[in-house]
Amino acid sequence: AENVSVQCGESEGWSYYFAGGLVPDNKAGFTEDAITDGKFTLVLDDQGEGDVLAVDASGRLLSAKAQGGKVITLDATKALNWLLLYSDGTIENYALNLTSMKAALWRNTVGNENVAKNSLMIADCVLQ
Repeated sequence: AENVSVQCGESEGWSYYFAGGLVPDNKAGFTEDAITDGKFTLVLDDQGEGDVLAVDASGRLLSAKAQGGKVITLDATKALNWLLLYSDGTIENYALNLTSMKAALWRNTVGNENVAKNSLMIADCVLQ
């Protein structure tokens, strides 16, 4: 095993917003979505332990592990996957295609009281 660090830039894709919390009925449904100026780093250490570091909207760098997320990593010949599980029910799956160096982010936050949604986004990445 070896250390892997993959830096990814802004993401774009689609989200489905559920009505409730901060989302009124007329704003529920599918919409194009993006995380502009967003950055995340997929990390895998030489022990096979993974983490996801992300810059939030305020510019703070956050670690999935430090926020209480359980990180499970899976690897294959042409892909790497990070599965994050949080106690509030949020699930994130980062799937990195090693051929195209694009990462797909699937995020399920249906348990969030304020903004329940499912998202599928894609970002360009580079190996560090």
